Amino acid sequence: MNVCGACSLDFSSVQAFDAHRVGRHAYTFKEGLAMEPPREDGRRCLGPGDPEFDSGYAQDAKGRWTLIKQQGRAAKHFRGVGTAENVDSG
Repeated sequence: MNVCGACSLDFSSVQAFDAHRVGRHAYTFKEGLAMEPPREDGRRCLGPGDPEFDSGYAQDAKGRWTLIKQQGRAAKHFRGVGTAENVDSG
């Protein structure tokens, strides 16, 4: 599980989780409070409703958010693993 402590969304991979956290890291607390919306930690979460999120993420069958460009990558990689033609009988 890759559940975000800030927004509670669950992601299918660490990459998907990392990509949803955006924003500048290095600014003062005062500068952060002056931003709209105010930000105390310098970062924010992208989520449903953000155009960048909506165009780059989709929910999988388990309800986890996944990067669209990564969908099916694991299935392709592991296709055929453990099948008779791939098992070494020797």
